[in-house]
Amino acid sequence: MSRKQIHPAFRVAVPLVSASLLSVLLALGTLNPSPPQGVDVYFETVARTIDKMPYRVDKWIGTDLNTAPPQVLETLKPTRVLHRGYTAQQDRFRVVVVHCPDVRDMQGHYPARCYPATGWTESNHETITAHFAGADHDVTVYRFEQLGDFGEHIKMTVAVFFALPTTGKPQPAQAIYADLDGVRNASANRRRNLLGSAQLQIIFDSDKPNEDVIRVLEQFAPALDPVIQTVAEGLS
Repeated sequence: MSRKQIHPAFRVAVPLVSASLLSVLLALGTLNPSPPQGVDVYFETVARTIDKMPYRVDKWIGTDLNTAPPQVLETLKPTRVLHRGYTAQQDRFRVVVVHCPDVRDMQGHYPARCYPATGWTESNHETITAHFAGADHDVTVYRFEQLGDFGEHIKMTVAVFFALPTTGKPQPAQAIYADLDGVRNASANRRRNLLGSAQLQIIFDSDKPNEDVIRVLEQFAPALDPVIQTVAEGLS
């Protein structure tokens, strides 16, 4: 009895379908991975480190300010939020530190999105380089403006960067990112995703030259470095 002939198309289609099904099954297996063991302790350590940020840094004295609005807190589900003002003679700025247990939550909360949502218009943004956390790192500086109640132009400068755990990538992994590109890349790694991330902002209620932004950031760095280091260590 003659053997039944298999159409050539099936010889190609069957392996492709099998490979596709295998890819789907592999993806489903890591779609919602369980939180890494010890992650709760890690988050508590990050929160305590943020809480320990000193009120006196160099020549500046800090005062706690209101935290983010409830709707923002509900969206971010943060581990910890710090909002503090620092002053020294004519030098004044605000510091915001937000840590979220899910890296992807940061994609909805960053200057280019959240400030325009509250009435600010972005005039420009650029990348600067400052020395902190033991090396030179890029930081994004956003500049915003809006009209005040009496028609005056109000300006604001926001320096921002993100700190992520190095766990989940081949070493050495980058821990500091100037923008959301790094955050999005980290989100692609689902295990690293569950270790969270921190966003750090230094805010000036004026149009601040880059030289002053760099000066303040570098002098304030000793207060930020422990937070960056704790976040970067992850579960290692």
